[in-house]
Amino acid sequence: MLIIAEEKDAYPPNGQIPNMDTDAKACGDILTRIEPLLPTDLRAEVIGALVTWSESVLKPGQSFGTWAEAITAATRYAHSDPALKTDDSQRRRDQAVDDDEVVKLKAAVGSTGKTGDPQIALRDESRRWANCGMAAFQIRELLHAAGGKPASVSRETYGTGGGDALKKALLVKPVGTATVLLLDCQFPQVHNFIIEVHHDGSRYLAQGYQGTYFAHWWLGINDSYSSKKPTPEILALRERYGLGRAISPEDYATLLDGLVAAVSSDWQETANQWSALPFNPDRQEIDGIRRRSGSPTLLVEVFELGKPAVARAALGDNGVASLSELATRGMATA
Repeated sequence: MLIIAEEKDAYPPNGQIPNMDTDAKACGDILTRIEPLLPTDLRAEVIGALVTWSESVLKPGQSFGTWAEAITAATRYAHSDPALKTDDSQRRRDQAVDDDEVVKLKAAVGSTGKTGDPQIALRDESRRWANCGMAAFQIRELLHAAGGKPASVSRETYGTGGGDALKKALLVKPVGTATVLLLDCQFPQVHNFIIEVHHDGSRYLAQGYQGTYFAHWWLGINDSYSSKKPTPEILALRERYGLGRAISPEDYATLLDGLVAAVSSDWQETANQWSALPFNPDRQEIDGIRRRSGSPTLLVEVFELGKPAVARAALGDNGVASLSELATRGMATA
């Protein structure tokens, strides 16, 4: 487990962080919050360590006072520093770590992409590219690293009675031809996806889906799907909304109507809409959504890319692909 004392109000009673590998909402919220603290050269490795700590059942857990302390520890792990396996609340710095504990701790920290174990490599690929919150975060990260200068300009949650406002938010366009918008959309604890919007009205959907498909599969970059075989339903939705293509105006209107209906009343209605939405029309997933309590909402955070042309050039512009696809191509080979 991963405990961050400064998060005790957000995650009572003691700041135990949810499993970031399975809780897409928590993952997305946390990554956005800690983004300024992450090292530029080892972002993926540090995030991987934090995710693994949050899902681990190894006792004692990793415990820190602040995110800054946790990131410092994760960075030392990424640099293979054996001097720090946990913080002072768990072990004195001069206390020896026996071989058995080293093996367990290495298993808990997990891979940073430098292992030859194919099962661990597949798990890490799934964590980074099929976890919807992680995929959305890393698309923004790659565009930031490429000089695109993404900046958050608005953040609004829409629910019952907010259908017109939600539709308006998802129809927004950049104010000028020199910028591009990324609409980071989150159904809390269900799904996180990005809609990339250009001044000419072109819109692209980028996403991964936990346990189902990788972002680069959705965008048609390669045929790496997941451990499952894609169903005819998800293949048909990818044909209309994915494969790196701009969404047709007719299909986008259908998407908006489905999203508005999905947050119009309760999770039962969300489940009714889910099979037609371009996410994961799996029966088990729909049944899980149907059993949720409370009222559904959709959080839309708008990021403006101030220098999309710079990012496009840095990511190897082919003159056709969306920026989300170019970023995901970079992620797939990172």
